[in-house]
Amino acid sequence: MTNSPVIGEVRSALASFPGLADVAVVEHGAGQAEQCLIGYVTPAGPGLDVPELHAHARKLLPTGKMPAAIVVVDEIPVTAAGAVDAGALPVPDLDGLLPYRAPDTARQELLCDLFAEVLGVARCGMDNDFFDLGGRSVEAMLLAGRISAALNIRLSMADLFRAPTVAEIEDRLDSR
Repeated sequence: MTNSPVIGEVRSALASFPGLADVAVVEHGAGQAEQCLIGYVTPAGPGLDVPELHAHARKLLPTGKMPAAIVVVDEIPVTAAGAVDAGALPVPDLDGLLPYRAPDTARQELLCDLFAEVLGVARCGMDNDFFDLGGRSVEAMLLAGRISAALNIRLSMADLFRAPTVAEIEDRLDSR
């Protein structure tokens, strides 16, 4: 996905923030379910407001396209061909970005297990975003079907786009 439209969209959203000299967006992670986008920015001068940059990105990007991290660097390294040298960029520590919150009820445990099963990850907590963990439309259809069958309810793929965490799905189910 190095030159994908998604990376271009995320790069454009970040680059529209005032005070940036350069922006790069790369995929990071080993497996499909572990891949996430990382934004790298070079400030045009002192005083870059990183929390404001995050807020700016959240306004422009849907949850599934938000970078897992935005890293400030002195410069964006490039290859001899002029492309971003992703291997020369620092790898951010993504551990602990979103603390794991265990399920409390049997239904929450079932939902967490279904998320993890469909995504092919070891575990999924209450607040882990389906799309941040690598879920795509096909997996969303599969997950919606499995949840619907397991709980004898009607849950659509659109419901997952509006409520991409177990906690949000739980809230929707409680309000029915």
